Amino acid sequence: MRNDPYMTKTEALLREGKAMLEGFRTRVEKAGFQARTVRIEGYRKVKELEVRYADVTRRFEVLRAAGTVGVADIKVGLEKAWDAFRSEIGWKP
Repeated sequence: MRNDPYMTKTEALLREGKAMLEGFRTRVEKAGFQARTVRIEGYRKVKELEVRYADVTRRFEVLRAAGTVGVADIKVGLEKAWDAFRSEIGWKP
């Protein structure tokens, strides 16, 4: 599945998602200097996003390792996890 266009596109989306997560983390750290409450809520949100991103990454690795059996179900799970991450971080394509 290495040269599969779906996998290539998904890898690019994962890289972009990771960059957005890092950008969000940076904004929270900068805001943390201004107000303690903002920092606490921001770090809580960062942790939630990290968990969602880890779920997406795990599902992608399962898809990468999968043979041909059950790939459609794995893709559906991956896409649902991706949509949840994207929604949580506020990604507007």
